[in-house]
Amino acid sequence: MDELVERIISIINQREQNTLFLSCRTPSHIDQGIRGFLYNKQIHLTEVDILFLERFIRKDSEDPLVKWLYQSYDYDCHLTFELAFSNTDLIPIELFNECSVKLMNKQGKQYISFPQKIITYQKTAMLTQDHILLLTSKQLITDLAKDRLQEKKVAVVERSLPNADG
Repeated sequence: MDELVERIISIINQREQNTLFLSCRTPSHIDQGIRGFLYNKQIHLTEVDILFLERFIRKDSEDPLVKWLYQSYDYDCHLTFELAFSNTDLIPIELFNECSVKLMNKQGKQYISFPQKIITYQKTAMLTQDHILLLTSKQLITDLAKDRLQEKKVAVVERSLPNADG
């Protein structure tokens, strides 16, 4: 019995470290059902375009990949989307506010957005040069937060399209 418990603990510990990589254009692993969720805590989707993001936000049940990814939440999986485009105005703000998804660019930098109108030092303290802070035209940054962002070399991008504010 102890051997069985040790084996299960080993599988669980290994799962915490495992990442399943798949392409948005050829999502081959979804045919395996939940197997990918059982052995991988992280699911990293590459080549993600704006059309897919819109289907994901709408929870499009006609799209097998969207359906499969939402099912991954039942298994406590963490999703990372590597975007195939660089125009940050096209990133739907709902992804930051309503969906539990990490968004990355092709260089591995993570996009961050905060819903608060005023961005304070407390919000920026943990950001690093591996982050890109996206601001809406209605958001302000305190002076202390600006200093911290400069000190940590965090890229700050103000979204310029009117509908980019959500």
